Amino acid sequence: MAFSMGNRLRAEVERQLLLDLTHYGIAPDGLWVDWSDTIGEGHCTDHLGGFLEACSGLRVCNAAGEVLYDGWMDFVHGGDAQPLFVFWLFLDERLAGDEYRELKGDPHLPPHVWAALPESSKRLCGKRGEYDAAWQDAPLVLAWLQTQHSAPAPVPSWSRQLFKFLTPWLKRGKK
Repeated sequence: MAFSMGNRLRAEVERQLLLDLTHYGIAPDGLWVDWSDTIGEGHCTDHLGGFLEACSGLRVCNAAGEVLYDGWMDFVHGGDAQPLFVFWLFLDERLAGDEYRELKGDPHLPPHVWAALPESSKRLCGKRGEYDAAWQDAPLVLAWLQTQHSAPAPVPSWSRQLFKFLTPWLKRGKK
């Protein structure tokens, strides 16, 4: 999986994934991302000269190579000049033996990622059939879309002028 990313994209994805760990109370110092058993999950984009696909089977290891966390990585990217936001869609902490503790288990955009997105990325998440419409039914996207459509549309200045012009005549007709 990582080989198709290219060095620049891989470095950026790993930087963002390790930084995203801090939102789950994990200090990323001394940790590294292991791509050896990843499985592509179909959500894809091109960025920084490489190809990125959301994937499961991603592991985070310490300097000794011990697997501490594993999960599923996903992203928001509207294409072209839009910024890339990489995050853990699912994340588990590996405990003793085969035991795990779930740190993130819901399949939705995390609130900290949504809050960081610029308006242009949010709009692209909510448009059906657009570049990054993989998130169009995510709860945070749907809630945001409702706030966008609940505000009244601005009235064009020409219609305000027309209303001012017609108001006296309309009042005369009611008498």
